[in-house]
Amino acid sequence: MSMATLWQGWVETASHQRFSFYAWRDRLSLSGRIGLAVATAASIGLCAQIAIPLPFTPVPLTLQNLAVACAAVALGRGWGALAVIMYVGLAALGMPWLVGARGGFLAVAGPTGGYLFGYMLMAGALGRFAQNPARCRWLPMWAALFTADALLVLLPGTLWLWLWFTAAGHPITLPDTLIKGFFPFLAGDLLKSGLTSVIAGWLGRR
Repeated sequence: MSMATLWQGWVETASHQRFSFYAWRDRLSLSGRIGLAVATAASIGLCAQIAIPLPFTPVPLTLQNLAVACAAVALGRGWGALAVIMYVGLAALGMPWLVGARGGFLAVAGPTGGYLFGYMLMAGALGRFAQNPARCRWLPMWAALFTADALLVLLPGTLWLWLWFTAAGHPITLPDTLIKGFFPFLAGDLLKSGLTSVIAGWLGRR
């Protein structure tokens, strides 16, 4: 059997699994959709535990971007955003699934609070973008992911970080804030957006 035949068989199997997932998702009852959103929120919390701390900033590198983007595309605009809202809301109530297995209002309101808020914005925007299957090719998806990440996650996160340092009695300048909360994450988020665009683009081609 040739490699081309094997590849074609894999593509057909993967497409069938994707269609089966959406057919199953669309048949879910209200309670089933809520359960799926909770499970998705838990997956975001799991990805939050994969974190790399940086010595010059309280904001670590994580895989939450990937989980949030996939949630938005797989669950759709409304339910994907709801999953992220559940993730942040339950974390504020004490669920220990933020970075470092932390939870509680103080953890949500900490230095990374703006990024958590941005994840909710990104989930809604990306879910809306992916509603049109024609947009779900990897390059448009990559551009949409990186733009949403930069404008809806990094910018609110950086602003929140500046306010957090000020409230903590250690005010810093805007350039210092950008160095701590924005610029160090651009390259990594560009790469993560590329990886996520392959996954999200595949999920979105229904």
